[in-house]
Amino acid sequence: MRFVFLILLISSTLPLHAQVTKTSKPVTVFVINAVDAKTSTDLPASFTISALSAKQKWVGQSQPGRPFSFTLTRTDTLNVIANAKGYYEAEEIMVVSCDTCPDYGYAIRLDKEDPKADSIFRNLEVNKVFRLDKVYFDQSSYVLRPESYPQLDKLAKTLRQMPNVVIEIAGHTDNVGDRRLNQALSENRAKVIRSYLTRHAITETRLRANGYGDSRPAAPNDSEENKRKNRRVEFVVLAM
Repeated sequence: MRFVFLILLISSTLPLHAQVTKTSKPVTVFVINAVDAKTSTDLPASFTISALSAKQKWVGQSQPGRPFSFTLTRTDTLNVIANAKGYYEAEEIMVVSCDTCPDYGYAIRLDKEDPKADSIFRNLEVNKVFRLDKVYFDQSSYVLRPESYPQLDKLAKTLRQMPNVVIEIAGHTDNVGDRRLNQALSENRAKVIRSYLTRHAITETRLRANGYGDSRPAAPNDSEENKRKNRRVEFVVLAM
């Protein structure tokens, strides 16, 4: 199971769990390790890190007291994927500023897997709709929150165990705000989930990602409670 599409800004102001040390080097040395989300215990972990602008990729491991490090020569956006045995995979997207080229230290926080959690969706049928009720995004955004990973990992495992299943991922919104923005938001949220599943060994041809904005409400948009019901992501079984 796994973690995030969490967007972080790494600049002169960093999260509390990041450490920054300025040097006079003409490059940015990026140092990363993984810690237990609850205890902050340093964990052995593996990393896959891609720099989107520089089109560079680093693969490496950290050990307690010995983080993984690499160098950057420019401001870039990093896609960081971290794995540790017994923990959900985490993914974070970081914008790293190299204006002054300091050294950066960052700790990515991993949540332990729950061995008692149900690992698959059951009773799948063609045209049956399943609400992903534990998938969360930042408000008015398609940034996937870490709390979403257990349920999406459960969906990915279901699809791996049932290789003939084809699904539609459907994003929906309430009727608040510009309808065109709501339409785009619902589409992007569906695409983010499709991307998550493809990174977990699900072939993209088995996944349809569509957004419906506020055109298919689950309840009248007449109260905050009902609007909350309409802000949802579902998957529909198309074929088995």
